[in-house]
This record gives sequence, C-alpha cells and structure tokens, in this order.
Amino acid sequence: MTQWQFVTSFVYACGKITVGLLLHPYQTMQSLVRERVFLWLLLLPSAVFVIAKVIWFFVLVPTVRFIFSCHTTQFFGCDLIPFVANWLVLFCVYWQILLLYLTLRFAIAFRE
Repeated sequence: MTQWQFVTSFVYACGKITVGLLLHPYQTMQSLVRERVFLWLLLLPSAVFVIAKVIWFFVLVPTVRFIFSCHTTQFFGCDLIPFVANWLVLFCVYWQILLLYLTLRFAIAFRE
C-alpha cells in the first residue's frame, strides 16, 4: 500500500465517520467505541467549532460588514450575524455533549 492510498483511505474513513456522527450519532458512536481506532473523532464537534469560529471571526463577519457597510445601512443580513453565530455555538455544544454521553454509555456497556 502506497502512501497516497493510505492518505486517501484515511480521509475517506474520517469523512464517512463524520457524516455518520452528524446523521446517525447513536449507531456511529456504538461502532467507534467498539473499534477504538477512530475514537479521537469524538472531539469532532469541538474541532468544527474552533475552525468555524476562526473562519467566522476573521473572514466572514469582516467581509459582510465591509460589503454591506453594516454601520451605515439597515441590511437585514447584518442583524442575522449574531443569530447564526449563537446557533452555531449551541449546535456544536449540544453535539459534543451528545457524543460524550454516547461514548460513556457505550464504554460502560461494552466493558461488561
């Protein structure tokens, strides 16, 4: 197996697990706790939050405020910025709590 095949396989597996954690967290965490190879993906919501926060803070918000000059106009998109930011934080926190709960639950269940 070449290095390129390994990287491609690894990225594919991480992508598939990420989609599984988003769409079917119960089933995906069950198999992650059993296998333990990709258990580090448990912290995926925290990583998504940090990456999204950096992009949000340094790229998206300044661009929207510059293009639509939020200080001088009454563009409705400027009012949506805090709402979407708060929704993203809430989603990532709840998602992380759910994954931590499921990990603990399955770790206890499979230990016995």
